[in-house]
Amino acid sequence: MNSIHKTDYYSFWDTCLSENRARYISSSSQYRKQTIFAGDLLLRYALLSEKLDISQVKIDYGKYGKPCIKNGGIHFNLSHSKNFVVLGIGKQELGIDILCERKINRELIRYFFSEEEQRYLHHLKEGKQDYYWNALCYKEAYIKSSGGQIINMKNRLVCPKDLQYGKVNRVKPEREQIESIFFKDSNYHICMISNSIPRELTIEILDMNVIHRKLKI
Repeated sequence: MNSIHKTDYYSFWDTCLSENRARYISSSSQYRKQTIFAGDLLLRYALLSEKLDISQVKIDYGKYGKPCIKNGGIHFNLSHSKNFVVLGIGKQELGIDILCERKINRELIRYFFSEEEQRYLHHLKEGKQDYYWNALCYKEAYIKSSGGQIINMKNRLVCPKDLQYGKVNRVKPEREQIESIFFKDSNYHICMISNSIPRELTIEILDMNVIHRKLKI
């Protein structure tokens, strides 16, 4: 999001989805305004890539405040951390989360990690930082997919062990199938969760120049 401050990028503000424009105006935080605008640009880029008519797109909000597209059969979810915004979009309900590594917070482990996860993390000889942040991303992404509070996931959801980045993981807690996929880029961790993740994913790493060219068309 560093480059979003360029004046010509804000020329797209007038064409924001109306719901996002209202959220932007009502927000008192400059960083929050920036993430709303960046998320709107990213969503419009993805919708145009799917050849959808943006003028017909209407955003609604579900039971837990999760934004969704009222028409078009498309589900999406956004997350941001520091300088990056990520978007997951597809035909299935999904949740996505991105977190930038910081110092491990022992209190978060005690409150949000199951006993199994705490034991596993404690005995890890290496990779503690990765597992810690992957587990937090996993729980956040699940909450953003299904609704609820992260603390309720403490003993219900256990982050996959020995996961491979870019490979789909499958678990069935309480008879519910959950598929997840993890990515790591530098010190950022990303997790996307859905009941069914397509075996072929399109993954794009974008800068504002690419989005700018797409929205100018």
